[in-house]
Amino acid sequence: MANSEEIDTLPATQTQLSHYTQLESQPLEPLCYGRLLGKQVQIKTLGTKAPIHYVPRAPSNVYDISQSEFSVGRDDRKCVLVLNETHLDRHKHLHRVSKVHFTIHKDLDDLSSPTFISDGSRNGTFVNGRLIGTRNRMILKHMDEISILKPDIRAFVYHDLTRNTTSEIKAKELLDNYHIGKKIGSGACGTVYLLHHTISCKPFAMKHVMKDPISERTRPKFLNDPMRVMNEVNIMKNLNHPCVIKMHDIVDKPDSVYMVLEYMEGGDLLTRIINNQHLPEKTAKLFFLQMCHAVKYLHEQGITHRDLKPDNILLQDDQEYTLLKVSDFGLSKFVRKNSVMRTLCGTPLYVAPEVLKTSGKGAYTRKVDIWGLGVVLFTMLSGTLPFSDEYGTPAVEQIKRGKFAMRHPAWRKVSSMAKKLIFDILNVNPTERPSIDTLLASTWLRDEEVICEAERLMQVPLRAGKVPVPLVSRTARNTPSDVENNNAGRQVGQPNKRQKL
Repeated sequence: MANSEEIDTLPATQTQLSHYTQLESQPLEPLCYGRLLGKQVQIKTLGTKAPIHYVPRAPSNVYDISQSEFSVGRDDRKCVLVLNETHLDRHKHLHRVSKVHFTIHKDLDDLSSPTFISDGSRNGTFVNGRLIGTRNRMILKHMDEISILKPDIRAFVYHDLTRNTTSEIKAKELLDNYHIGKKIGSGACGTVYLLHHTISCKPFAMKHVMKDPISERTRPKFLNDPMRVMNEVNIMKNLNHPCVIKMHDIVDKPDSVYMVLEYMEGGDLLTRIINNQHLPEKTAKLFFLQMCHAVKYLHEQGITHRDLKPDNILLQDDQEYTLLKVSDFGLSKFVRKNSVMRTLCGTPLYVAPEVLKTSGKGAYTRKVDIWGLGVVLFTMLSGTLPFSDEYGTPAVEQIKRGKFAMRHPAWRKVSSMAKKLIFDILNVNPTERPSIDTLLASTWLRDEEVICEAERLMQVPLRAGKVPVPLVSRTARNTPSDVENNNAGRQVGQPNKRQKL
């Protein structure tokens, strides 16, 4: 039911011409990102069989959109495009059009961002027959039909003039359900895009990984079995832990894998370390505790990550004490890896020695993830890598022998308990390496303040009968350390992009 304010008598001036100047009378604006084309309407009157044309459309009803907000309705003071009897039948429908019936929104500073359409009417705005709903919005895509009042009163067709027709994303399942936005990360393991779901408008991160065609041709047939693929997809989509990235969808194609993940605005841990040179021990402990709980959960689900590194640890926001999530835990199930030294797998600097000794083809246990945790902890506390080709001998040989040193000045502020834990973890003998339960029970991690803060962030109890008292961030949050780097440890290099999954 339309409210009385919306169905006032239409001013006579609005019945004579559209307030918005049509395409023929002005040149195309340089920032034009979209176009509305008047649509010939067909509707079925109740009780009749054949469609009845009741509103003829002139082919000149073409409207270019360059404003960040383009409002459509019957109020000539609020709307860029004022609807009149050339758009709708005056007596049957025009009086039910709201003052601002719908609005098209676009971030003009980022033309790769989605184009949104919001519904300002109680009488209905529809996209491809789907009701948007009052005060709700949807993403408007190329060739979408906009209807007003009823799904079958099709008023306009939207043309997206900024769409990327050469995009490498070809999967129809993604193109139908998401707006593919800008690249937000890239690396040896693929490219990351910002996605928005068409209906909910919720942002996601999508990782696109190209498969090795030679490797795929030699892949055993059972690995490409659709039943097996769907089984793996369902397992990963059903993983549910506050410190494990939520995987919403996986599209497995012969040449590519597309992984749709929850979007983490804080970027990756590598960037956080680089921006601060290294992390305070309290912050590193909080992050490490969350990582350990994530790895424990994955191990309980029968999943070994095998590629733990700061690039694959994502942060919820820019706060110093923030929720952390482990990512990239399912890629190896869809992309064949003959060796950890392959380009697809990235740098070997975080890989356990038992994997290197067998060139990635031998049997190894979940203890490879413990090693990865140790390397990440070392990197957080010092801003340097424990193993590097720049230390005189090949990094691979250093890893196989477990040869590393804590010479960087940042280690002077690190407790002896943290250092001892790293030495215990980076043990070349996996049987002597601590288990994930042993790590969680270590003296260094039994810090009441840190556990309490982790409980607050994860929203799960980690202790029995304790009341959470959150940690207080440093006054100078994210302030780089005054300690300068020396030749004893190589500072971690800059990543290509802010978020790498």
